[in-house]
Amino acid sequence: MKQLFKTVPSGACWPFQGRFLLAGLCFFAFAESRANENEVEPVVLQLKWTHQFQFAGYYMAKHKGYYREADLEVEIREGSPTMDVTEQVLSGKADFGVGTSSLLLDYAAGKPVVVLGVVYQHSPLVLIMRANKPSDTLERLQGDPIMLEAHSGDLLAMLRRKGLPLDQLNITNRPCHAEKRLEHNPGAISAYLTDEPYTLDQMGVDYFISSPRSYGIDFYGDNFFTTQQMVKNKKGVVKRFRAATLRGWEEALSNPEEAIDLILKEYPCKKTREHLLYEARITQDLMTKLVTPGYMCSARWQHIAETYLETGLLEKTPDLGGFIFKTRPYTLPKWFWTSTLGAASLILLLVSISIYLRILNVRLGREIAKRRSAEQHLKTTNRELQQAKEIAEETSRQKSRFIANVSHDLRSPISAFISLSHILRHHSESLDLPDQFIRFLDQLNAGSKFLMLMINNLIDFSTFEMDEAIVRPENMDLDDWCGNIANLSQPQANERGVEIKMRVSPPGSTIEADHTRLSQILMNLLHNAIRFSPRGGVVTVEISIQAGVLAMDVRDQGPSIRLEERKLIFDLVAQKEKSLSQRKGTGLGLSIVPRNTQLLDGSIQVEQAEPAGARFIVTIPLEQTH
Repeated sequence: MKQLFKTVPSGACWPFQGRFLLAGLCFFAFAESRANENEVEPVVLQLKWTHQFQFAGYYMAKHKGYYREADLEVEIREGSPTMDVTEQVLSGKADFGVGTSSLLLDYAAGKPVVVLGVVYQHSPLVLIMRANKPSDTLERLQGDPIMLEAHSGDLLAMLRRKGLPLDQLNITNRPCHAEKRLEHNPGAISAYLTDEPYTLDQMGVDYFISSPRSYGIDFYGDNFFTTQQMVKNKKGVVKRFRAATLRGWEEALSNPEEAIDLILKEYPCKKTREHLLYEARITQDLMTKLVTPGYMCSARWQHIAETYLETGLLEKTPDLGGFIFKTRPYTLPKWFWTSTLGAASLILLLVSISIYLRILNVRLGREIAKRRSAEQHLKTTNRELQQAKEIAEETSRQKSRFIANVSHDLRSPISAFISLSHILRHHSESLDLPDQFIRFLDQLNAGSKFLMLMINNLIDFSTFEMDEAIVRPENMDLDDWCGNIANLSQPQANERGVEIKMRVSPPGSTIEADHTRLSQILMNLLHNAIRFSPRGGVVTVEISIQAGVLAMDVRDQGPSIRLEERKLIFDLVAQKEKSLSQRKGTGLGLSIVPRNTQLLDGSIQVEQAEPAGARFIVTIPLEQTH
C-alpha cells in the first residue's frame, strides 16, 4: 500500500484516501443504527393472580419467541388476590398489567391507564354460595361475609342492581383458596368459572352460582393494559407487545395441551393437569370463536360505563377517547349479511306454512266432530253416509300423518334458527350490531321458540288423533329435567316480565317415566301460566314425589277461572268461545295436557290459587322412584 502511494502523485492520492475514509464512516454509522434498532427492550408484565391457564397466552408468547422477535425481553410476574395491578403499573414497578373491566373505574377516577386488548369477551367472575345454606339467594346475603377479590366491579354492579346497599354488606378481601372456607361457613366468595367450580365439585360441596350475566351485566373479562405515558413515549414497544401477546393467545387456544405442558414445567402451580384442561375448555368458551383475541368495541365499553353509572359506581360517564388503544376497527364479513337475509326469508316462509297448517288442522278437527255427531244422532246404516264417514276418517288420518311428517321436518331448521338467533343476540354487543337488528333478533328468537312449541303440540295432537300415542319410559333426573324446562321458558318469562320459581322435592330424585310426555305437560302448563300472568307476576312450579306419585303443581297470578269454565278450559273448541273471556286460549297447548295425562294414567285438577290466579295440579303414578 505504501508503494502504491509512492507511485501516485500527491494531487491524485488524497481524493482516493478521502473516499476510503468516507465509506468507512458510513459503514460504522449503519452498523450502529442497526444495533440500536435491534436493541432488546426489557419490560415487566404483572399478572393479577397466581400462575394458571388464565395467562397461557402470555406464557406461549414468551416461550415461542414471539416477544423476542418483537425485540422485547418480557418478565412475567405472578400476582395474588389482594394485589392492585393498576397501582403496580402506574408506580412504574411494571410496564404492562392484566386487569378486568374495573379498569374503567380506575380511568374514570383520573388514573392514566390505557386498555390494549380484551382476552375474555365475557367475564368469568361470578359469586358462589353454599346451596344448602340460608344464604342461597342474593337477597339473604346481608349479614353473611362476602369475600371479593380486588377489581370485582361487575359483582358490585350485580349486587347494586339487585337492590342490595353495598355499605350494609359485610364485604371483605378474598384470600387464596377461599373456596375451602365455603365448605363450613355461610356467605359467598368471588370466583372464576374457570377455576373454583372444578375445585368444589372435587370436594363434593353443593354450591349455587350467581352470575352478573343473569342480571343483564355482561362485562368484558381479562384485559391487558399500560399507562398513557408508556403509549406516548414508547408507542412502538406497546404495539409490538400487543401484537406478540395476541399471537401467544392464538397459539394457546390452538394448542391447549402444549400450553398446559409449559405451565406445569415452567410455571409451577397447585393445579393438576385435569384442572388445567377444565380451565382451558371454559376459557375457550369465554373467549368465543366469533372474534379474534384482543378484539374490543368502544360501544361495549360505553355500555359497561353506563352500567356502572346506573348502579352508582360512577358519578358520570367518562370520555373513553384516552382509555381505548386505537387499533384497526373490526368489520363483519360479507357472508354474514347474506346468510342473515337468507335465514330471515326462510323463517318467514316457515311461519306462513305453520299458520296454514294450524288453520287446516282446526278446520278438519271441527269437520270430523260434526260428522261423528251426525252419525250418533242419525244412527243409520245408510251406505252413502258410511262411505262418506270412511272417506272423512281416511282424510283425517292422511292429514294427521302429513302434519306429523311435515312438523318433524320443520323441527330441525327451526332449532337451527333458534340457536343462530341466540348466538347472534348473545354476541350482539361484541359484534356492534345496530339496535334495530337486535330487536329483529329478539323477535326472531321468540317467534321461533313459539313456533317450535306449536309444532310439538301439532305432532302430539296428530298422534292422539291416529291412536298411535305410546308411552316410552326412561330414567329421568328431576333436577336436570326441571332445570331444562325452566331454561326453555325463561325467554318468554323475561319478555313478559314474569319471574319463575321452581322447586323440586326431594332434590336429587330420579324416576322412570316418559320424558317426552311429562315435558309436554309441564311446558304447556308453564307456557299458559306465563302468558296469563301480569307483568311483575310470579309463576310457581312445585315438583314432588309422595307415595310413588309424581305431582306437578303450577300456580300463576293471572285472572281466576270460574267454576263453570274449569271443565271447558282444556277443550280446544271451547277455548275460542266468548264464555272463557279471561282465559281464552289460542292454541293446542292446554288441549294436549289432559290427553298426555290420561295416557300416563294420571289425573289433573284446576283450582283457584290464593290470593288470585289459577292452579293446575297433575298427578302421575310412578313404577319406580329413588
